[in-house]
Amino acid sequence: MTAVELTIDIRSYWHAGGGRGAGAVLDAVVHRDPDGLPVLPGRHLKGLLRDALRRAEAWGWEGFETDVTRRLFGGLVETDGTRYSEPGTLRVSDATLPAPLVRWLAGPGREHQPALFRGLYATAVEHESGTARDKTLRGVEVTVPLALTARVEPIPGRVPPDDWPRLIERVLPLVEAVGAHRSRGLGRAVLRLAEVNP
Repeated sequence: MTAVELTIDIRSYWHAGGGRGAGAVLDAVVHRDPDGLPVLPGRHLKGLLRDALRRAEAWGWEGFETDVTRRLFGGLVETDGTRYSEPGTLRVSDATLPAPLVRWLAGPGREHQPALFRGLYATAVEHESGTARDKTLRGVEVTVPLALTARVEPIPGRVPPDDWPRLIERVLPLVEAVGAHRSRGLGRAVLRLAEVNP
Protein backbone atom coordinates (compact mmCIF):
# COMPACT_ATOMS: atom_id res chain seq x y z
CA MET A 1 0.00 0.00 0.00
CA THR A 2 1.41 3.36 -0.98
CA ALA A 3 -0.85 5.84 0.83
CA VAL A 4 -3.93 6.27 2.96
CA GLU A 5 -6.26 9.21 3.29
CA LEU A 6 -6.82 10.50 6.80
CA THR A 7 -10.19 12.20 7.28
CA ILE A 8 -10.45 14.60 10.20
CA ASP A 9 -14.13 15.25 10.96
CA ILE A 10 -13.90 18.26 13.29
CA ARG A 11 -17.10 18.67 15.30
CA SER A 12 -16.48 21.83 17.31
CA TYR A 13 -14.72 25.16 16.86
CA TRP A 14 -10.97 24.62 16.44
CA HIS A 15 -7.78 26.64 16.34
CA ALA A 16 -4.65 25.70 14.43
CA GLY A 17 -2.42 28.67 15.17
CA GLY A 18 -0.36 30.49 12.65
CA GLY A 19 1.80 32.22 15.27
CA ARG A 20 0.33 35.61 14.42
CA GLY A 21 -2.22 38.01 15.85
CA ALA A 22 -4.54 40.60 14.33
CA GLY A 23 -3.67 43.76 16.19
CA ALA A 24 -5.91 44.75 19.09
CA VAL A 25 -8.80 42.55 17.94
CA LEU A 26 -7.37 39.02 18.05
CA ASP A 27 -4.29 37.75 19.86
CA ALA A 28 -4.06 34.59 17.74
CA VAL A 29 -5.35 33.93 14.22
CA VAL A 30 -5.65 30.57 12.49
CA HIS A 31 -3.20 29.08 10.01
CA ARG A 32 -4.38 29.59 6.42
CA ASP A 33 -3.27 28.46 2.98
CA PRO A 34 -2.37 31.03 0.27
CA ASP A 35 -6.08 31.28 -0.67
CA GLY A 36 -7.04 32.24 2.88
CA LEU A 37 -8.59 28.87 3.75
CA PRO A 38 -8.02 26.97 7.01
CA VAL A 39 -5.32 24.31 7.15
CA LEU A 40 -4.36 21.81 9.84
CA PRO A 41 -0.57 21.37 9.54
CA GLY A 42 0.76 17.90 8.82
CA ARG A 43 3.40 18.28 11.54
CA HIS A 44 0.58 18.70 14.08
CA LEU A 45 -1.23 15.58 12.84
CA LYS A 46 2.02 13.63 12.83
CA GLY A 47 2.58 14.63 16.47
CA LEU A 48 -0.92 13.49 17.45
CA LEU A 49 -0.43 10.14 15.69
CA ARG A 50 3.01 9.71 17.29
CA ASP A 51 1.54 10.38 20.73
CA ALA A 52 -1.28 7.86 20.17
CA LEU A 53 1.19 5.19 19.03
CA ARG A 54 3.40 5.83 22.08
CA ARG A 55 0.43 5.35 24.39
CA ALA A 56 -0.48 2.07 22.68
CA GLU A 57 3.11 0.91 23.20
CA ALA A 58 3.16 2.03 26.83
CA TRP A 59 -0.13 0.27 27.55
CA GLY A 60 1.14 -2.96 25.99
CA TRP A 61 -1.41 -3.21 23.19
CA GLU A 62 -0.95 -6.39 21.18
CA GLY A 63 1.10 -5.78 18.02
CA PHE A 64 2.64 -2.53 19.30
CA GLU A 65 6.22 -3.47 20.09
CA THR A 66 8.37 -0.88 21.78
CA ASP A 67 9.91 0.67 18.65
CA VAL A 68 6.90 0.94 16.33
CA THR A 69 6.51 4.69 16.94
CA ARG A 70 10.17 5.35 16.13
CA ARG A 71 10.03 3.14 13.04
CA LEU A 72 6.98 4.95 11.66
CA PHE A 73 7.65 8.57 12.67
CA GLY A 74 11.27 8.70 13.78
CA GLY A 75 12.84 9.50 17.12
CA LEU A 76 16.01 9.53 19.18
CA VAL A 77 18.37 6.54 19.01
CA GLU A 78 21.39 5.89 21.18
CA THR A 79 24.33 3.90 19.84
CA ASP A 80 27.64 3.57 21.68
CA GLY A 81 26.74 6.48 23.94
CA THR A 82 25.90 8.77 21.02
CA ARG A 83 22.35 10.06 20.63
CA TYR A 84 21.02 11.03 17.24
CA SER A 85 17.68 11.59 15.57
CA GLU A 86 16.58 8.84 13.21
CA PRO A 87 14.01 9.65 10.52
CA GLY A 88 10.80 7.68 10.33
CA THR A 89 9.29 5.95 7.34
CA LEU A 90 6.01 7.91 7.01
CA ARG A 91 5.05 11.48 6.25
CA VAL A 92 1.77 13.31 6.80
CA SER A 93 0.51 16.09 4.55
CA ASP A 94 -1.36 19.16 5.70
CA ALA A 95 -5.09 18.54 6.15
CA THR A 96 -7.17 20.66 3.80
CA LEU A 97 -10.73 21.10 2.62
CA PRO A 98 -11.89 18.95 -0.33
CA ALA A 99 -10.49 20.19 -3.66
CA PRO A 100 -13.87 21.16 -5.22
CA LEU A 101 -14.73 23.26 -2.16
CA VAL A 102 -11.28 24.87 -2.19
CA ARG A 103 -11.72 25.82 -5.87
CA TRP A 104 -15.11 27.39 -5.15
CA LEU A 105 -14.04 29.23 -1.98
CA ALA A 106 -10.87 30.49 -3.67
CA GLY A 107 -12.82 31.66 -6.73
CA PRO A 108 -16.52 32.43 -7.14
CA GLY A 109 -17.33 31.81 -3.47
CA ARG A 110 -14.51 33.92 -2.04
CA GLU A 111 -16.95 36.32 -0.33
CA HIS A 112 -18.14 33.40 1.83
CA GLN A 113 -14.71 32.76 3.39
CA PRO A 114 -15.39 34.95 6.47
CA ALA A 115 -18.20 32.57 7.44
CA LEU A 116 -15.54 29.91 8.17
CA PHE A 117 -14.09 31.89 11.08
CA ARG A 118 -15.23 33.26 14.44
CA GLY A 119 -13.61 35.11 17.30
CA LEU A 120 -13.72 33.67 20.83
CA TYR A 121 -12.97 35.97 23.74
CA ALA A 122 -12.12 35.22 27.36
CA THR A 123 -10.90 37.16 30.36
CA ALA A 124 -9.64 36.34 33.82
CA VAL A 125 -12.08 37.00 36.66
CA GLU A 126 -11.18 38.24 40.15
CA HIS A 127 -12.22 35.51 42.56
CA GLU A 128 -13.17 37.86 45.38
CA SER A 129 -15.19 40.42 43.41
CA GLY A 130 -16.36 38.39 40.42
CA THR A 131 -15.26 41.19 38.08
CA ALA A 132 -12.96 41.03 35.08
CA ARG A 133 -9.28 41.41 35.85
CA ASP A 134 -7.68 44.40 34.09
CA LYS A 135 -5.79 43.77 30.83
CA THR A 136 -6.70 40.06 30.59
CA LEU A 137 -9.12 40.07 27.64
CA ARG A 138 -7.80 37.63 25.03
CA GLY A 139 -9.27 36.99 21.59
CA VAL A 140 -8.60 33.83 19.62
CA GLU A 141 -9.77 33.21 16.08
CA VAL A 142 -11.34 29.79 15.55
CA THR A 143 -12.60 27.87 12.53
CA VAL A 144 -16.11 26.44 12.35
CA PRO A 145 -16.62 22.64 12.42
CA LEU A 146 -15.79 21.00 9.09
CA ALA A 147 -14.10 17.96 7.57
CA LEU A 148 -10.52 17.98 6.28
CA THR A 149 -8.38 15.33 4.62
CA ALA A 150 -4.67 14.60 4.77
CA ARG A 151 -2.48 11.98 3.15
CA VAL A 152 -0.28 9.54 5.08
CA GLU A 153 2.33 7.79 2.96
CA PRO A 154 5.80 6.28 3.03
CA ILE A 155 8.74 8.62 2.57
CA PRO A 156 10.45 7.77 -0.75
CA GLY A 157 13.34 5.42 -0.13
CA ARG A 158 12.05 4.36 3.34
CA VAL A 159 10.13 1.12 3.90
CA PRO A 160 7.58 1.02 6.74
CA PRO A 161 6.23 -2.22 8.21
CA ASP A 162 3.60 -3.83 5.97
CA ASP A 163 0.87 -3.38 8.58
CA TRP A 164 1.41 0.35 9.17
CA PRO A 165 -2.12 1.41 8.05
CA ARG A 166 -3.71 -1.08 10.47
CA LEU A 167 -1.50 0.15 13.33
CA ILE A 168 -2.43 3.76 12.70
CA GLU A 169 -6.11 2.92 12.30
CA ARG A 170 -6.14 1.10 15.66
CA VAL A 171 -4.84 4.17 17.55
CA LEU A 172 -7.09 6.76 15.88
CA PRO A 173 -9.72 6.57 18.68
CA LEU A 174 -7.00 7.84 21.05
CA VAL A 175 -6.97 11.13 19.12
CA GLU A 176 -10.09 12.91 20.35
CA ALA A 177 -9.27 16.49 19.39
CA VAL A 178 -7.00 18.50 17.09
CA GLY A 179 -5.46 21.97 17.16
CA ALA A 180 -4.71 24.21 20.12
CA HIS A 181 -6.77 24.48 23.32
CA ARG A 182 -7.86 20.83 23.09
CA SER A 183 -8.03 20.60 26.89
CA ARG A 184 -10.49 23.52 26.85
CA GLY A 185 -12.99 21.87 24.54
CA LEU A 186 -11.83 23.05 21.15
CA GLY A 187 -11.17 20.80 18.17
CA ARG A 188 -13.25 17.73 19.08
CA ALA A 189 -12.78 15.37 16.14
CA VAL A 190 -13.23 11.87 14.78
CA LEU A 191 -10.40 10.53 12.60
CA ARG A 192 -10.75 7.80 9.96
CA LEU A 193 -8.48 6.15 7.38
CA ALA A 194 -9.30 5.17 3.81
CA GLU A 195 -7.01 3.65 1.20
CA VAL A 196 -6.26 5.84 -1.80
CA ASN A 197 -4.76 5.19 -5.19
CA PRO A 198 -1.13 6.21 -5.71
